[in-house]
Amino acid sequence: MKKHLVTILILIFAILFLPYWIYLPLLLVAIVISPFFWEAIILALLIEGLYGQDMHGLTSLISPLALITTLLVAVLLPVRERLRINV
Repeated sequence: MKKHLVTILILIFAILFLPYWIYLPLLLVAIVISPFFWEAIILALLIEGLYGQDMHGLTSLISPLALITTLLVAVLLPVRERLRINV
């Protein structure tokens, strides 16, 4: 639990203060390594809220980054069970 909280705090710090080419790979690594990292969707919504462009129409209802993050987390659920990484 402590590692999970530290990971979230590091990612929030990276989102707020570091450029995108650092925090997006960190988020991807956290999604792949951490089991059940559903907080990535909330972090993706934070990224979209802070740095996203204004969109009008139906696309403004769905955040593309949050959608991709949700799909990535859902697809990696069965794969992550086969990984032998203890994080």
